[in-house]
This record gives sequence, structure tokens and C-alpha cells, in this order.
Amino acid sequence: MALRNYVGAFGHVVLDHLLTVPRLPRPDTSVAILDQKRYFGGTAGNLARAAARLGVRTSLASFVGPDFPADYRGALREEGVDLRDLRAVPGCSTPEAWVFSDGRGHQMTIIDQGPWTATGRLPVLRHNVRDVELVHIGTGRPAYYARVAALAEELDRPIAFDPSQEITYVYDRRSFRGLFRKATYFFGNEGEVTQAMRFMGAASAQELLRPVEAVVVTRGARGSVVVTREGKIRIPAVRPRRVVEITGAGDAYRAGFYAGLAHGYDLRRCGLLGSAVASFVVEQKGTQTNLPTWAQALGRARRHAPF
Repeated sequence: MALRNYVGAFGHVVLDHLLTVPRLPRPDTSVAILDQKRYFGGTAGNLARAAARLGVRTSLASFVGPDFPADYRGALREEGVDLRDLRAVPGCSTPEAWVFSDGRGHQMTIIDQGPWTATGRLPVLRHNVRDVELVHIGTGRPAYYARVAALAEELDRPIAFDPSQEITYVYDRRSFRGLFRKATYFFGNEGEVTQAMRFMGAASAQELLRPVEAVVVTRGARGSVVVTREGKIRIPAVRPRRVVEITGAGDAYRAGFYAGLAHGYDLRRCGLLGSAVASFVVEQKGTQTNLPTWAQALGRARRHAPF
């Protein structure tokens, strides 16, 4: 019997408040807000909605509050995201992030993680492991994900490990190693992969391949590299029409990569699809504002390779 979904995404679902200020305030000072808008966000929310837009059968596992907005839920459902494991936790509020930008590339972020601060007491969302072909472990608490990974291992589900920026302040050597050794894929930017090497005692990204099959390194405007036991696959960036805001590009890349895997493409084409999806997202403010369809992503990826 075929599994229902291709990828099950674990991680944050967040309301992003993007605010523009003339300058970031010093302690004990105030500044005026020039512009503000609420957007849908969160690593898992971004990934799930982008992947579903590409036609990937996707489920989402996350914890929100009873106040989770109906318009965000509706947007996910409209794309076809399986929301069985999107759980509202009584007494908690939906995670929110306030991102202050000064227009010169400087940012300051304040985050309320909502239910994720207490995931040690929350249940493993089994549907997002049992009924998928690939388990994506994103941002969240290592102790919780140790339980998720144990279930994935028991059910023989491959894991893609993507701790994102949390690798630098949520994980320690022991918690990181425990999850990394169960993973098939590892995703990170150059700084995150360097931190992974420190945790694993590796001198190079190739040495990380002892437990995992592929390390995917995103490099912004310089493209990406997929490191495998056969060597490095260098993938160019797919050029956007313009660059407005790069937040969310990494989540979009992963969605495109998974779409490639779901179609049975080789890792180079998966990376090109990831770059293509990311190129759309950076063209507008908001991590889910300009998500492409499969045809649109494929059209841009074809600039670099036949599909």
C-alpha cells in the first residue's frame, strides 16, 4: 500500500511581523515604525506550502495556539497540505516573530516560540512519520526530535535533518550527534555546515558522509553544493528577476529539492529545482508571497539543464 504523503515536515509555523525602522534602536531609546505587515512564516510552514504548491504530497507537523489564524490555515489547506498533525495546544499562543529592518541590511528579531518551549511534554505527531516517505526534521527542540527520529528509525523512514540557524544556539555536541547519525540528508548554509563539522569532529564536509548520504550546502548567490560519496555536485544559482528579501529562500530551496526527489531526478537536478524555487521567493517580501508552481519552477531550472 502506497504511503499517503511524500514528505512530512516538522518545524515551526510562525506569524512573521516585518517592520521597517529608520535605524535599529540602541538600549533605552525609541524609534518610529515606517512600515509593518504580517506574513505567514515559519520553517515548516514555508516548506510545506511551497512543496505542496509544486505538487508534492506534503504533511505538516507543528504546534500552534488555539489563536492560529484561520487565513493561514486556509492558505495551507488550499495548497493541499495535510494538516492532521498541525496541533493547537491549549493555553499557548501561536509562535510569532517580530523582525525589525533598517533598510541597510541590519536586522533584529524577537521571537515568541509558543508551544515549542514545552515540547518535552507534547506527543510525537505520528502521522507525519508513519504515513510519509521522507521525514524532514527542521527547527525545534532536540529532545523532541530525538523521539521523532526514534520513531522514524523504527518505521524505517529516511530523515532529512535541517536544524537551520538553531544549530548555533539550541544544539550541543551530544544532541546534534544523536540526530545527525540517524539522517540520510543534511541541509545547511556554509556556516551551519561548519558548525556541524565541529560537532562531528570532521575536517571537511566529505567527512560528514560517514553517517549521511548527502550534505546539501546552500551558498546564497553563489549557488549550492551537494556533497556525496562520489564527489561534489556544484549547482549554480538560478537568477531571479530582482532581489527584494532573501528570508525564506532556504526553505524554498528545500521544497524544490524535495520536488525533484519526488519526481525521481538526480541530485543535480534536485538542486537546480531548489535554486529555481528560491529565485521566486526572493523577488517579493514575505516568505510565502511569491511561491511558484511546478511549471514555473521547471521553466527556470531548464535554463541550466534539460528535464
